[in-house]
Amino acid sequence: MANIEIRQETPTAFYIKVHDTDNVAIIVNDNGLKAGTRFPDGLELIEHIPQGHKVALLDIPANGEIIRYGEVIGYAVRAIPRGSWIDESMVVLPEAPPLHTLPLATKVPAPLPPLEGYTFEGYRNADGSVGTKNLLGITTSVHCVAGVVDYVVKIIERDLLPKYPNVDAWWG
Repeated sequence: MANIEIRQETPTAFYIKVHDTDNVAIIVNDNGLKAGTRFPDGLELIEHIPQGHKVALLDIPANGEIIRYGEVIGYAVRAIPRGSWIDESMVVLPEAPPLHTLPLATKVPAPLPPLEGYTFEGYRNADGSVGTKNLLGITTSVHCVAGVVDYVVKIIERDLLPKYPNVDAWWG
């Protein structure tokens, strides 16, 4: 029986695009992909893009929206050509809306009838009421924004947590 060896001179290039309106995608190949790599859809990389980093799927003008997950995640500091690596130095973050204006924060659920005969592992508050610990954890899906998380945690500690004394612990 002959030994069969399979060689692939050019690895298949892969990226992840989450939403139809996204104008960026994430390179998933080990060690990233080199300039000149062409995808089946015709996208050609104009520079090396590391694994886990964003690639521009379209030309993005200066101040243009950078869209991922179908949401604006930032604005281009300068024009970004199709096939370029988008690193954090090329992105200005959008202004965050005030927390109290978000639909989730302002929607008041209909009251439920009280439960009778049930217990749970909670905590007794100083006023005699009971509850669970309120923990706030902030995480990211990519490491390249770890510095942003540190900054956000400082702002939350300074500006937001004093308004919510019921938050027992937090980390980022």
